[in-house]
Amino acid sequence: MEMPPPPPPPFGGPAAPDGGKPDRKTVERNRRNQMNALYSQLDSLVRAGSSPSSAAAAVQRGPPAMTRPDRLEEAAAYIRQTTERVERLKERKRELMTSARAPSSQGSGSSSAAGAAEVEVQHLGSGLHAILVTGAPPSEGASFHRAVRAVEEAGGEVQNAHFSVVGARAIYTIHTLVAEGGIERVVQRLKAALRGDA
Repeated sequence: MEMPPPPPPPFGGPAAPDGGKPDRKTVERNRRNQMNALYSQLDSLVRAGSSPSSAAAAVQRGPPAMTRPDRLEEAAAYIRQTTERVERLKERKRELMTSARAPSSQGSGSSSAAGAAEVEVQHLGSGLHAILVTGAPPSEGASFHRAVRAVEEAGGEVQNAHFSVVGARAIYTIHTLVAEGGIERVVQRLKAALRGDA
């Protein structure tokens, strides 16, 4: 009857003769192998994060001949640049969120935001038109009602109207019947109402 093979030695090195802890050389070799693997992983992450073209070039040429302090300095610089970029992007996001909220919270800002609203008209046939307004203040229901009233005052017969909010912008959809040649008058009146002229 054959004996089963002995269990593998700990840490991938030869076991001590007495079956105790591995000797100091084995522990040091394992530590160096682990550090080399970590340095290699760090190099690949920094190369992959810097730019796709430089990562592809590095794969073709092989790893550059750099000392460990140089490699660590390059990784630290990459981390600093990435952190600064993330902070800049967070600041930009805060600015955009603030500017999106400002028009609805300030009375004077609402008219400037409404001035940025875009009006698009689609003829659906038989005098029916779809009017799409994008960029209006999102939390201001009065602006939507002003838009519907302006269409009716200009001679349009509103069949259906609704609005939805997408991000920091409101979208109004108004289906209206308009007499032949009257859509230009309706659009002008609608734009004036959105600017706050009416």
